[in-house]
Formats: sequence, C-alpha cells, structure tokens
Amino acid sequence: MVRNRAVYFSLAWLGLAALVCLAPGGAQTKKTYELMYEDIQALKVQLQELMTLAKKNQADLQELRDQVKLLGDLIRRTQAEQTALKEDFRNIPVQFQLLNSKLEEVQFQTAILNDILQAIQNLTPPPKVEEKGSKPGKAQPAKSEPPAAEAKKPAVVNIPAQEMYNNAYGDYLKGNYSLAIDSFKLFLQQYPNTPLSDNALYWIGECHYSQEQYQEALDAFNELLINYPSGDKVPAAFLKKGLSLARLGRREEALATLKLLVAKYPTQEEARLAQQKINELGNK
Repeated sequence: MVRNRAVYFSLAWLGLAALVCLAPGGAQTKKTYELMYEDIQALKVQLQELMTLAKKNQADLQELRDQVKLLGDLIRRTQAEQTALKEDFRNIPVQFQLLNSKLEEVQFQTAILNDILQAIQNLTPPPKVEEKGSKPGKAQPAKSEPPAAEAKKPAVVNIPAQEMYNNAYGDYLKGNYSLAIDSFKLFLQQYPNTPLSDNALYWIGECHYSQEQYQEALDAFNELLINYPSGDKVPAAFLKKGLSLARLGRREEALATLKLLVAKYPTQEEARLAQQKINELGNK
C-alpha cells in the first residue's frame, strides 16, 4: 500500500512537470522542471527506504509470531507436566495406604503367631523338682489332702448362627455395647467362616467407635479388612477406619484410607461419605 501511494504521488509529480514544461516561459520552466525532477528522485529514494523498512518490519513481526507460538507451546507443555505431577502426588497417599495395609497385615499375623507360640509354651508342664532331704529310691508318702474342687466350666450352648448373631445385634441396637462385643466375639469363636462373620467383626468395631474407643475400633476394622477382604462390609470398614484415624489425629493416614475407598468403590454410598470427609479434612 505504501508503494502504490508513492507511485501515484510520483506520477502526479511527473504530470505536473509535463504541464509546466508545456507552459510558456522557457528558461524558468526548465529550471522548475529540474527542481521537480530532483524532488521526484528524492521521493523515489524515500520510497525505497520505506519499502525496505516495511520488509524488515514484516520479518520482525513474523519472528515475534514464531516466538509467541514457541512460548505458547512451552506453556502448554508446562501445564501438562504440572497436571501429571499433581496426579502423581495424588497417587502417593494411595500407594502409601496399600503398603501400610500390607504392613498391618504382617503385624497382625505376627501377633497371632506369637499368641499361638505362647499358648503352646503354656501347655508344656514344668519339670518336677525333688524335695530336699528326700532319699533316693524311697518314695515319700503323699500327704492326704482333700481333693480340690474342680472349677466349673461354662457349658457351651449350641445356638444357631443366625439366632446368636441376632441376639448380639439386638444388644448393639439397645446400646449394650460391652455385652454386644462379648456376644459377637463368642459368635466369631463358634462361627468364624460364615457370611455373617465379617458383619460380626464390623459391629465389634462399631461398638468401640460408639464408646469413643477409637484405637480398639481401628483394630477391629483392620482385622476385618485382613481376614475378610471380600466381605460385604469391606467398604463400610474402610470408611470407619478412616474416621477412626481422623479421631485419633492421624490426618494423613485418614485421608489416604478414604481416598483408597473412593478409588476402589466409587459407586458405593460409603464413597460419597468418604469424599465429604476428605473435603472436610482437606480444608483444615
């Protein structure tokens, strides 16, 4: 556009010069023509400079556009990397929870083995010690003592599993938590592998939770998750485990447990409640 205007301007000057040359007044006219010619040449030089400057500006503009494009690509890559990094950070608590669950499982199994070992040791009778002053080869007459009355052992009542479970659950509903815990434990001793076994262990945890015995509740929920990983009470146990950890002030572990629940059981009602607690703990 600059070039066209300059050309039009030059043609206008040339036309004006021609008119001047045709006009009367020879010497004066020639002088005027020469001055106009010099002006036209100067304008041509300026026009060339303007065109050169315009080309340079276009090159600079293209370079700026390229730099803006590179900067935009860099920003997008940075945002993508930040998103991936945030996702990795979100996965760390879940991975920690998985490792922590495995550790708790090993600790629980170790405790069981220790209990079994202790029970075996208690069954071994201590060696008899000879009384001082007794001569070898002669048996000492046993002192006649009245026979000790044997302790009466409670009779084991064979109650059907469903009835025993319902009785224990009824104690829980009435708020008789200690009695309910004992009843559920007795149920687990007699029926450790029934569809109601994980429920019994869950309600033991709920009894402790209702009495603000959060560590005991946590132990019960952990035992359920370890021994009955496919039970129908697993999502509820995850939720109450997270709430127990929160009550104990173990915020990071609580968040990890609740996030694991949401990830594993996203469609369960417990997942919705867990997300609410996650939001609550995240704002603290």
